Amino acid sequence: MMQMQDMIIRDIKPDEIESIASMISDGYYNDVFFKWSVPSDADRHKIVADYYKIYLSVPGCVAHVAECSAMGIVGASVWLPHDVDVSIYDDIDKAAGVYAPQFRAVADWSHYSEPPMTPFYQLVGFVVPPQMQGTGIGGVLLKHHLDKLDKLGIPTYLEASTPYFGGGVYGRFGYQPVGELMVFAQDAVLYPLWRAAKQSIKFGGYDWRILEKYNGKMLLLSEKAIVSQPFHDTFEDVAWESSSIRKYLNGVFLASLPQEERSKIVDEIFLLSIDEVLKYFGKSGSGGKFFIDDEYNHVRKAVCLDGSLSKWILRTPGNQSGFIANVTVDGRISVTGDFVNRKSTPLFNVGVRPALWVTAD
Repeated sequence: MMQMQDMIIRDIKPDEIESIASMISDGYYNDVFFKWSVPSDADRHKIVADYYKIYLSVPGCVAHVAECSAMGIVGASVWLPHDVDVSIYDDIDKAAGVYAPQFRAVADWSHYSEPPMTPFYQLVGFVVPPQMQGTGIGGVLLKHHLDKLDKLGIPTYLEASTPYFGGGVYGRFGYQPVGELMVFAQDAVLYPLWRAAKQSIKFGGYDWRILEKYNGKMLLLSEKAIVSQPFHDTFEDVAWESSSIRKYLNGVFLASLPQEERSKIVDEIFLLSIDEVLKYFGKSGSGGKFFIDDEYNHVRKAVCLDGSLSKWILRTPGNQSGFIANVTVDGRISVTGDFVNRKSTPLFNVGVRPALWVTAD
């Protein structure tokens, strides 16, 4: 068996495009989705290889191979940016010939299913030969590019051709279902999966998620609900500017952070708004009068420092006087909100996830 320490991950070379496309086609030859795309066993290998040659040649494509000294190339991954030149679909139509309608249907539905968040990369090809599966090659291949994207804060998207139940290599790397299944035929189904960038740093003794980098600054949000305080001390119609939580965060909480880190904070500590939660956690365009309840619920969930589930307060006013919006324990955004003076109880956590801008090192 191949030793993992003998394996390297590297970029594909231009003169390898044809051989790698052929290897990917071999890997997908018996895939149920590609059998639907190209029903003819005689035609499938060439059509799928030509399809991947187009992907591998397009500007912006990022492709890696796993290679070991004894066996050569033992895996490949192909990534495309979300804004790839749409002219490639005309090239794919030509390469697919009589099977163009299937490939075009996939491309059209794929664009419809993609989350409305940019930029992101889509994993469009991922193959490890059957005899090498289960050895960890796929995980190393994925991790290689995901680590780079995490550092840049770029999420990823893919459409799996086998049922997804939260396990396997995609589950281990945090991919989650997004949107609706793409059903083309009884045996031709794609499962859209989304993975947010995993960016976090230690700051003031807590873990913080990096939401954005801009002009030498970083926007941080605490990974957990690290403060248990109501939005305001008394029940009244109160805005963020006059709230007790704003005073607490920029007084007691700020003073609890080490001086060296306090000096890096730009402006004041604040709470996210509904619009900011949608911007940084994702949105589907759907939402009711009382809740925004969609496929991004799972990424909005939060826990306290002890691991127990917690709702977390936002700074957007609720739609009733004396109410403030929040994210519920199941990840929905409560537009109606809750009492501004709602406190935690032994059975129900009301938490705060502070947000702040800091200077980037």
